[in-house]
Amino acid sequence: MVRYGGTAQMVRVRDATVRAAGAARTVEDFFEAVGRVTRPALRFSVWAGVTVDPDSLMNTGGMYRYAVPDALMPRMLDIEYREGDVNPLPELALRPVPLGLMSTATGGDLPRSPRYRDIAGPLGFRDELRVVLRDRYGAWGALVLGLADDAPAFGPAELALAAALAQPLGDTLRRLHLTRRAQEETSRTAPGLMLLDEEYRPVQLTPTVAGWFDDLPDTPVPGPLPPSGPIRPRGLPPAVYAVAAAVRAPGAPGTLTSWTLTRTRGRVRLNAWRIDGPGPARVAVVVEPVEPGEHISLIVAAYGLTARERDVTTLVLRGLPTAEIARRARLSTHTVQDHLKAVFDKTGVRSRRDLVAALFARHFAPGPVGPAPQGPHGLSTRVGGPSRSG
Repeated sequence: MVRYGGTAQMVRVRDATVRAAGAARTVEDFFEAVGRVTRPALRFSVWAGVTVDPDSLMNTGGMYRYAVPDALMPRMLDIEYREGDVNPLPELALRPVPLGLMSTATGGDLPRSPRYRDIAGPLGFRDELRVVLRDRYGAWGALVLGLADDAPAFGPAELALAAALAQPLGDTLRRLHLTRRAQEETSRTAPGLMLLDEEYRPVQLTPTVAGWFDDLPDTPVPGPLPPSGPIRPRGLPPAVYAVAAAVRAPGAPGTLTSWTLTRTRGRVRLNAWRIDGPGPARVAVVVEPVEPGEHISLIVAAYGLTARERDVTTLVLRGLPTAEIARRARLSTHTVQDHLKAVFDKTGVRSRRDLVAALFARHFAPGPVGPAPQGPHGLSTRVGGPSRSG
């Protein structure tokens, strides 16, 4: 097999990947483009593109079309968020170079890894490479690449390419987080409740769960879930497995909240509760709409605001005057004005009114919108209401 190599080739593949990813309009298209362009160079056999919450690094979805078989997904997410293993994403996100090889992390003793023992080894894979996609504002996703037994090991050239992709792809994915929220509709569907057993199989579902699951990306098996009666075997969305496993982790609180992105409803909340008692149910998960104000942490993170700029922006969104913002933030009025100027520059607006309109009208208002002007971070600066057709 011909080895990949050469700095010039690495630059060509990196640039081609970044261009293809930058042309994507959805998260799914983003990961499809990344996989298509990088596979000849990195030679992975199976792979997944994961999106994460930049604050908690919790799985919020992604694309799993080319990942491990659906039947193994519950165990994969159980290891990731409950049992623990080498190269967890929060740890990789803190490294100077945010990637990790399973073979390196286990010191060459692959069976030390539960992920290898239970999933990669039985499937005939020799290694796994994880790359966190992060920019200077945070981590926004990851690539998980599986290498078949008959493929050459990941070498320095492949690792250099993966490392070179982490920042530009993280930047592109951050922008997609914001763009996607701006273009999708607010949900009016009632919350859905599911009770899951020890193996994360549905025990009981409310009728509304089917509507939510059909709109979540990469639900492994298409088709409606039964509203009542016997539950047929079927996979759950990866983000649901993740929050259900995390709430069962040793030392975890009795309840956890995460979120995921749907295809048409934007960001939705996932609430999980651990159930201790008789009966088969061990976890309860509710999927429900997110209130507009709950989007603010993701929005300001995607604009690249500093912690102080986020604080000032939040107070501006509450309608507070400069003097009151200064008092609450324990800053001088001049410092508040300096922070506001930086916020205006990053969001591409000129006044507080424009800032409020840009954040709420563009990112929280329901309904489809047309193309919007771009700010310095490639993010929307539309300050009017959403345009509607018809």
